[in-house]
Amino acid sequence: MRKSLIRSAAVPVLAAWCGLTACVQQVTPPPGVDPVPDTSFIGRRLQQRLAPEKADVAVIFIGGFSEQVLTHFRRVYESMPPIPSQGKQVRAFYAWDGGRGCLLFHSTELIQRDLRAFLSKNPKADLVFVGHSYGGSAVMDVLRHLNYPHGKTVVVTIDAVSCRERSYPRERAKGIDYWVNVYCEPYRHFKDLAAAIGGPWRHCEQADENLHFSGKTRDRADRRYQHAQPLPLFEDRPEGGTMSAYELMVSACNRLGIGTSTASSRQ
Repeated sequence: MRKSLIRSAAVPVLAAWCGLTACVQQVTPPPGVDPVPDTSFIGRRLQQRLAPEKADVAVIFIGGFSEQVLTHFRRVYESMPPIPSQGKQVRAFYAWDGGRGCLLFHSTELIQRDLRAFLSKNPKADLVFVGHSYGGSAVMDVLRHLNYPHGKTVVVTIDAVSCRERSYPRERAKGIDYWVNVYCEPYRHFKDLAAAIGGPWRHCEQADENLHFSGKTRDRADRRYQHAQPLPLFEDRPEGGTMSAYELMVSACNRLGIGTSTASSRQ
């Protein structure tokens, strides 16, 4: 009887906490983002699938295990400006398991299918992936299965963790032109327990850049750097570093001419 009372009291408290967590994190998307992210309470828990339309660049965000509940990584998706490019760019947002909400029977098949449909219309389109937590390993999983023609590929993994079905997540997938790996070590926040259990990647030898943040230090909002808050890991410059992950990504896109080859061919 006592256990059932505790359980019944904990459920609404947890639900309220999750809801408040999502509400306070809503942002106004920057101009030029296509399609504009839905920042409503319900919309933030939905995937924004990649549409098979004409475009020069696809920017694909893949969130982690609890993303459709806590929506922390959606702040990156909602607030990141369009990548400087001459061509048209579209963006998409997925859960790491394609929205199935199941740890045991998950896959990236939905993302792969949508990406193939997009590339069938845009065989020269460039791809930019940003993945957090399990979304980082999902990015590599998608790219390992990608055998469609496409342009350049830039990847950012934010404190990625692995899962058993993707046994070699730290190995760089073929076709990646630039990879930025961001990680937090050591963890010093109770919310990071799940990431520690999930198998954090930490430093990845095959990445072009590794950015390290210590959980002992604090971000601009005076919070400890942590797995559960990916936006500071994406936007802040690490101690002693000259560029953030976002800045490195934009610099790589400019250097590789992301979105310019197909755009110039249409002019």
